[in-house]
Amino acid sequence: MQRRHQKIIEEAPAVGLPPKLRDGIRAAAAQLIAHTGYCTVGTVEFLVQGDEFFFLEVNPRIQVEHPVTELVTGLDLVEQMIRVASGEALTIGQDDVKLTGWAIESRLYAEDPYRNFMPATGRLSLYRPPTEQAHDDGTLTRNDTGVIEGDTISIYYDPMIAKLCTWGKDRKAAIGRMQ
Repeated sequence: MQRRHQKIIEEAPAVGLPPKLRDGIRAAAAQLIAHTGYCTVGTVEFLVQGDEFFFLEVNPRIQVEHPVTELVTGLDLVEQMIRVASGEALTIGQDDVKLTGWAIESRLYAEDPYRNFMPATGRLSLYRPPTEQAHDDGTLTRNDTGVIEGDTISIYYDPMIAKLCTWGKDRKAAIGRMQ
């Protein structure tokens, strides 16, 4: 889900993407990376129309939405990228990447709903994020944030203040935890 070309909600795996199409996209991405000799963490993006997919771009960096990938794969992508940047080889191969469960990322923005959700500035007077934890029902909560209550949201930075992420065995469980 996007607003003004900015993602608000990110899910993994993609909603409504048949497994056969997903497998084709993964195979095409792996083939592209192998052909180019790319050897670090990155994202290969495709556009999907019907039952076809088309290459869009390669992002040779950690994406904002990397927590959903980390939650469904169990991999620490930031750690892998740092290892490669320091001269080490990746400790995983494409065949080691397995998807388990469902993850959702909700980006929390400092915005003014009365001004068409334009970025808002000022003191963050109330901010009580959930703690990162594994819950008794098998779900997980992760909160990536860089602010605390009392901080000032300025005009000089992106208005995103946190990425609240949840994981569950299926989409219903991940949505339930997000709620």
